Amino acid sequence: MKRLWMALAAGWACGMAAPGAAAEAYPARPVQIVVPFAPGGAVDVLTRQLAQRLEPRGYTLVVENKPGAGGNIAAGQVARAAPDGYTLLMGTTNTHGINSALYDKLPYDPLRDFAPVGLVADNVVVLLANADFPASTLAEAVSLLKQNPGKYTYGSPGLGTVHQLAMEQLKRAAGLEVVHAPYKGAAPAMADLVAGHVPLMIGGIAPAIPFLASGRVKVLGVANTEKYAALPDVPLFSDVAANVGVRSWIGLFAPAGTPQAVLSRLSEDLRAVLTDASFAQALQPLGMVPIYMTPQAFGDMVAREMPAWRAAVEQSGAKQ
Repeated sequence: MKRLWMALAAGWACGMAAPGAAAEAYPARPVQIVVPFAPGGAVDVLTRQLAQRLEPRGYTLVVENKPGAGGNIAAGQVARAAPDGYTLLMGTTNTHGINSALYDKLPYDPLRDFAPVGLVADNVVVLLANADFPASTLAEAVSLLKQNPGKYTYGSPGLGTVHQLAMEQLKRAAGLEVVHAPYKGAAPAMADLVAGHVPLMIGGIAPAIPFLASGRVKVLGVANTEKYAALPDVPLFSDVAANVGVRSWIGLFAPAGTPQAVLSRLSEDLRAVLTDASFAQALQPLGMVPIYMTPQAFGDMVAREMPAWRAAVEQSGAKQ
């Protein structure tokens, strides 16, 4: 009888342990990555390429686009999700930097409500001009704009975007008066630039590539703090105005409270993809450079940059 009870107890213990063991086998079901912008944009394309590279490492990934409010809707959704690693956010400089100053109230706390997984890529920000714009270099453009205050307009993907803030930095530092025309995304701004309805546009490089190749658009300058390898001859904003430059990044976040084991697994698999040379080659046409950071380093970077974005928004006067 004693042996029977021992056998039953052992069987019960194994049965109780099984669910726990299964729960630890992350990922045991599909993982959703929420993208805060519409399908077809640079962040969406990056996310889908990353998902394709992660799936052979044991993941089934579902990309969900949740555009609206500069990324706040998507970020709020993930902040409220179960902290189990099955709902992730592809966050950006806006969701975890600019928006905290741009909006009076966010549906999430960008630092407290998220567990950083890792940086994914830096995104190049460029000043573009219509082919007929009477300046072909950044220095020529700055000189022309200084001589004609208020005459020219620049388009951007929207008010309070990293792109607009970069241009506003240049305007202040170089003493320029250029009218801002905010659009609802890069595509309509690019269409008006190509058509000549606006002579200048600040944005990402990806939407401009076909028009650069055909000569209908030209690139004048890079707004990032570092040169973009694919545009080695294009000057930085800081080359014509001191202390001007932005960092536009894209990174992966989980809800706060996600188990450390899950974050470590995601981080390690992210490292494997980001350090693969073929992934860097795939991102180059998008104007992106993959960069691996540990969750701790990525979280520190986000927190460190927050005050600078608040100052940039306040100086620009942008408000939503």
